[in-house]
Amino acid sequence: MKVYGPAVRPAPLSLRVLGLCAALGPVGCGARVVLILYDAGPRDASADAAVDAPSAPVDVAAAVDAGFDAGFDAGFDVPVIPIDLGPPCPEGTACDPGVVCRTGTNRCVGGVARCVANDNAAFGTRCPAGTCDGRGTCVAPSQRSCPSASETGCGIVNLLGGPLALGDTGAFRASPVQRMITVSAFAIDASEVTVARFRRFWDAGHPAPPTRIAYPGAVVTWAGAVAEPGVGGACNWGAAGRDYHPVNCVDHPTAQAFCAWDGGRLPTEAEWEFAARFTLAAGLNAGRSYPWGEAAPAAGCDRAQWARCPGDDGGATRRVAQFANTAGMFDLAGNVWEWTVDAFATYSDATCWGGRAQLDPYCPRGASGYPAIRGGSWISDSVTLLRGASRDDAYMPATRSAILGLRCVRARAVVGG
Repeated sequence: MKVYGPAVRPAPLSLRVLGLCAALGPVGCGARVVLILYDAGPRDASADAAVDAPSAPVDVAAAVDAGFDAGFDAGFDVPVIPIDLGPPCPEGTACDPGVVCRTGTNRCVGGVARCVANDNAAFGTRCPAGTCDGRGTCVAPSQRSCPSASETGCGIVNLLGGPLALGDTGAFRASPVQRMITVSAFAIDASEVTVARFRRFWDAGHPAPPTRIAYPGAVVTWAGAVAEPGVGGACNWGAAGRDYHPVNCVDHPTAQAFCAWDGGRLPTEAEWEFAARFTLAAGLNAGRSYPWGEAAPAAGCDRAQWARCPGDDGGATRRVAQFANTAGMFDLAGNVWEWTVDAFATYSDATCWGGRAQLDPYCPRGASGYPAIRGGSWISDSVTLLRGASRDDAYMPATRSAILGLRCVRARAVVGG
């Protein structure tokens, strides 16, 4: 028996194999399924032979590695079981109906990133990032601050975008709910920006960004100056041993300048909330309360760094990516609040919100004049602040606080071909 996909224990069932599309109906890239390959012995002459799924667990990691090296055996029937699989394919990925790529299971074949499940033995070059240069070679994630995609704090998650209900009556300052919001496809940093990544920006001369920064639904004016992060106290900048902690004590103009230099921009509130609450993965529903689901975090910091739990390396924060990921993203709750580009306005403010349908909304001004921040921090003492819809405007743009950091977004990776 060979199995390709996450560890699952499916109930016994039988699927008539009439091709992948027939098994699941008209679904395609982004539908998120797991492909399971069963050894049914010699292939029956009839393509309609039924295959019963086993109920025993399997060593998936070994099977996946074997599959990458040897390819799929052509003589097996292939049932497809619908299971949420995580981040969808990058744009341009070749997917047959009913089969979906996930990060880490793509190959460059010619100039196109293809689903491994589609390729049989013709694999080409393994491409974890799912982006090709047009000649069959993988392209590293487009983060200028990351010399290696394997460095802690590096990595990008491609999101398809889509509709969302912005806000939650159980969250902080997040009602009334805005139910007709849509965001376009975008890519987001898997982790909060680390000290190591920010240092490369600083050492490169920390240039100011363009004064006009393009967003999907607006052009945002950048104003201010680039300032070195604060030091001392709970600031991680300048503290020994904290290269892989989130950089904090960074003001809003500098956060935007870093993101522009890195190849992106600060997220809008809608993009940030889409990532935290509406990105689907195994066990995650759209509109969930917390990035990981419905269960509140424990005071012992089982899911996030909050409530003044002990930090790492003498700091108040923890190294990024220490908790379980949410569809490939880390620390969307706790560690540090994250700057967004929007000015904070209540959802009853008709100037920016007001309950109307919007595509890629951006709020240029609010009553306080302060930017919206998201995600809660290591000092947050209420689980409400860690909910995926919670938001605040506690800090003016020039603030360099130990509970404030950043995460960048950017245009979706385009696959050459």
